[in-house]
Amino acid sequence: MKKALKLTCVLLIACAFFGCSKKVDVSGKYYLLRIDAENDPVTEETMKELRDQGFEFSLTLKNDGTGEMFALNETLEVTYDLEKGTAVIGDMQESFRYENDQILIEDSGGTMVFAKE
Repeated sequence: MKKALKLTCVLLIACAFFGCSKKVDVSGKYYLLRIDAENDPVTEETMKELRDQGFEFSLTLKNDGTGEMFALNETLEVTYDLEKGTAVIGDMQESFRYENDQILIEDSGGTMVFAKE
């Protein structure tokens, strides 16, 4: 009984020390799916039409917390922190989260929703 209790304590301490949560892998290339905004939302259909015409709006993320955003032939450096829920894109800090296999970047103007294709 003492042995089982010790083992349980050791496992609990190890989980607390090293963390039991699985780190989410968000690396990869995402495409702007839509922009949810109160004023001037951009639908998925509109974004698809723009991509079909050769306009690219993408977000490429690495596991080290860095990446690039590409929009209208301009590339911006990105740093992000999933735990803090923030990203710096160019020189602007934004709210950043990952849910339902999508990246959501939010500011006062609305939410950009990125998805892997």
